[in-house]
Amino acid sequence: MSELPITQPIHSVDDLASASDFERKHTPHITVTTIEGRTHITVETGYYVEHPNEPGHFFDFIDILLNDVPIAHFHGAAGLVEPQVSIVIDGEVGSTVTALASCNLHGVWKASEKITPETSEIPDI
Repeated sequence: MSELPITQPIHSVDDLASASDFERKHTPHITVTTIEGRTHITVETGYYVEHPNEPGHFFDFIDILLNDVPIAHFHGAAGLVEPQVSIVIDGEVGSTVTALASCNLHGVWKASEKITPETSEIPDI
């Protein structure tokens, strides 16, 4: 997790189909795939609607949690890195992967996905 305490509410969208472009722009997208017992997790921001990645408006961190326990933290640099991160873990089927993505102007946004049984496809990482 970030070194700074989160003092604002964490925003989440229950129904992306009825969400505004503003909400869709900030909600992280999580892809979870299990292959040969390993769980591949990719988190991307600006997936549903493009989000700026410039000095005045960007995602400054993405945190990944497994069953509410922080397991990875990534800092972003406006314009220098794409706001997409990937990790591979040993995750149990049914566990919850949560992504927290922090927009420097609009706060922290949250999304979650469950780890599902193994698939045969290798994800694009």
